[in-house]
Amino acid sequence: MTHSSHRFGTKEGLKKDFVVMAMASKGVNDVGSGPKIKEHLTICAEHNPVNLGGMKVGNLCNQTKEEIIAGAKDYVSTFNGVFCDRDTVRDVVKELIDKKVGLSTVISGVYTETKSIADELGFVPHTVNFPLGIWGKKELLPEPEILAITTQCGHGMISQHLVRYYMQRVADGFDAHKAAKEVCRYCYCAIANLDRVERILKEGAAKLNHEEVKESAV
Repeated sequence: MTHSSHRFGTKEGLKKDFVVMAMASKGVNDVGSGPKIKEHLTICAEHNPVNLGGMKVGNLCNQTKEEIIAGAKDYVSTFNGVFCDRDTVRDVVKELIDKKVGLSTVISGVYTETKSIADELGFVPHTVNFPLGIWGKKELLPEPEILAITTQCGHGMISQHLVRYYMQRVADGFDAHKAAKEVCRYCYCAIANLDRVERILKEGAAKLNHEEVKESAV
């Protein structure tokens, strides 16, 4: 799966953004996969994810961890845990290996970080995917701070207009965490990083307030 590979941002910002994704294979191990999916979600849930779930079970913007895990059945779909630091991801992956969960698993993040996890745990990745950047009329793209949020949904379900709206609301005093949940709930596959979105909304709001101060001083 590559839809979690195109997140936009600085290298330092992306070093705090990881997705651990699992999926059963249709016709291979999808029948009877419910308990494996439940175990994958349970392991992720035990390591304080900033998002959890998938299209079939919801995410932390609209469900509790317990409700998400309880919804696990024999699905051919992705199930994800989203984390903010490399060591937590290492611990999650180690537990998935030790418990032999048995689902195809993808780790998304800055390559130097994910490769170091594989090296530390002693396994060789089956496949490595790299995004090739953005091509075409890049002048039509929204601002970098907007892209840093919209690209967190690999299916393009987070609108730039929604992000801009909530960034302005945060600048006006609205709670940034609530704003992040409103933005991320449209990412149905549950790979949006709530903590990172909240942080970017705050940074964007501070920039808007600074610009307003400058304009009023002119």
